[in-house]
Amino acid sequence: MPNTATSIELPEDLQAFAEERVRAGKADSVEEVVRDALEEKRLATLREALDVGLAQAEAGQVIRGTPAELMARVHQRHGVSRSK
Repeated sequence: MPNTATSIELPEDLQAFAEERVRAGKADSVEEVVRDALEEKRLATLREALDVGLAQAEAGQVIRGTPAELMARVHQRHGVSRSK
């Protein structure tokens, strides 16, 4: 994946927070603070999805099949053709 720069503008309070993290030596740059925050959010989202899936499995709400069979059901349910 290419490392392309994207410019974003942070609200003043978040900019100040990120700059303080850099001054405190907890990050090398504001960009690192933002990158770390986004990665943590991505991981939290994945953890939430995993928790939902585990709770459903514990409640017996599972669909059995191979990954290919499950994807075929999803495609069929949503009217998506499976072109390769």
